[in-house]
Amino acid sequence: MGVTVWNVGDPLNYVEIVKQGYAVARGGQVKNFFNVFHFRRTNTVNILSKVHIEDAFQTAIGAKMLLALNVDYNETINTCRYFENALDPATQFDETGVGAITGDRGPDFMAVTLQLKSAVRGRAYRGSKHFGPVAESDTTGDALVSGAQTRYSAIGTAIITGFTDSDGNVWVPGLKGSERASSPAHYTTNPTTTVWTDITSFVLNITLGTMKRRKVRTVT
Repeated sequence: MGVTVWNVGDPLNYVEIVKQGYAVARGGQVKNFFNVFHFRRTNTVNILSKVHIEDAFQTAIGAKMLLALNVDYNETINTCRYFENALDPATQFDETGVGAITGDRGPDFMAVTLQLKSAVRGRAYRGSKHFGPVAESDTTGDALVSGAQTRYSAIGTAIITGFTDSDGNVWVPGLKGSERASSPAHYTTNPTTTVWTDITSFVLNITLGTMKRRKVRTVT
């Protein structure tokens, strides 16, 4: 775990990327999906470009997501911001990919869960990512079939591997500490304080999970 205080003019080391998409409505409403990722770079020497960061992220991780998700999933944008700087706006990048797995899908609230782990013990040093919509052909009962396990594990491997942008910045994944009474983390005004833990491994949940906030409204 590390704590970094950032002042205006200091090199920027951390980035937040939000992948946004939606699931095509199937008897309900269109539902938006958000997947949030955080990375730190391993040096402060090379130049920074959000264009190059987003492009490298999309190639390394976004593309792996598309290979696992149902065809009803449609990308819309990725946003990129340096969260160390409280005043840095999120820059939007259009993406138009769709999921690769054809056929019917499960309900929007069904999700495949990746547990993200660090080398530090404790609940605050673990995270998770939830992916959907999930193709019905990828499940048997409540569990993922072997082929789907391979595809979703590939997402986990891509996340913990991180990526290198075209400017030579190596980006590694991690857990951004939340602002709470017991934590020094502070992101809303400058100077900011980042609390950070590198992600070192993942576990794929074979059993499907749920995301209540992705559930569509009841149709009558």
